[in-house]
Amino acid sequence: MDANAHINPPLKDVAPEDLAPEPKFMVKRRAVILSAASAFRRRGYHNTSMRDIGDILGLTKAALYYYVKNKEEILFECHLMAYDAMDDILKRPQAPDENGLSYLSGVFRDFVTLLTQSGVSILSDVDSLGGERQAQILARRNQIETAVMKAVTTGQTDGSIRAGDARLHVFFFMGALNWLNVWYDAKGRLKGEDIADHFTQQLQFGISR
Repeated sequence: MDANAHINPPLKDVAPEDLAPEPKFMVKRRAVILSAASAFRRRGYHNTSMRDIGDILGLTKAALYYYVKNKEEILFECHLMAYDAMDDILKRPQAPDENGLSYLSGVFRDFVTLLTQSGVSILSDVDSLGGERQAQILARRNQIETAVMKAVTTGQTDGSIRAGDARLHVFFFMGALNWLNVWYDAKGRLKGEDIADHFTQQLQFGISR
């Protein structure tokens, strides 16, 4: 598969005298991070250089460094972007007439949709981050897993989810999300909504009572 395929379109080079206003800067910076995340998950973080990222985006090295300081900053921002989006999904309250399995199925479907349609990627290269950044990302990941585990235990309490180690339930389908980043092809045979349907059904078959 072409490592440069299915990424955001090239950005125009930026001259110092043409620096964009802050909102426009943030939009382009987000595009840089999303495109780099796509390259990282297809090529591997360590196999992707800043020059590679600049070439993919159509940016000179100087222009790329205007948006980000280094490759580790990009990796850090990739993780933050993914967990911020997942946090937003988890903010949806469970409806009074909604059981735990139904709520969890909706969350999982939204996670799959996020990864197949938004350009956001869940990356596994946490060990490549420096101490403080690594600690922050691990804490964010733990918060996500804890929130999902709470939904599992709620379903176990109301009888919609079978008994068992709630953390193992979470690891099972969060692992599926991690691998989705590896093999999903936006131009492939399956559409994002088809994958979301299938994954949600597998979740329900696997943990429902």
